[in-house]
Amino acid sequence: MSEAGSGFTLLETLIVVAITALIASIVVPNLMGSLEMLDLQQTTRLLQADLRVARATAIRTGQKVDIEATNRGREYDWIGGSRFLPAGMTLSMSNPVVVYPDGSVQSAAISISSSRRVYGITLDPVNGAVTVGAR
Repeated sequence: MSEAGSGFTLLETLIVVAITALIASIVVPNLMGSLEMLDLQQTTRLLQADLRVARATAIRTGQKVDIEATNRGREYDWIGGSRFLPAGMTLSMSNPVVVYPDGSVQSAAISISSSRRVYGITLDPVNGAVTVGAR
């Protein structure tokens, strides 16, 4: 005995494919945006850590430390060398950040941006504290 009606019809298969494509068209762009946001947050935390290391280095060595955005905001130069930003991100500084041996900072307006979001970084000029806020 053969079972003639045991498979799916072409119409049922097409409906399942259409529903899957619809769900994928909604989920994939949101997922890509989330990955971009995580990348921006990670890059911002890395710059925040570099600013703290620059302050500690200035205090330890007794030499001022400069941090400057270069290559049209695609990288920044500091005591650790050059750090390149991921594609699609830009660093802007109103002027180079200078950290003095006493831990004080000649601050600058700093922001890191992607196509979806901008994070501003603020340095306390007296104690060099680094804070990050979304703009």
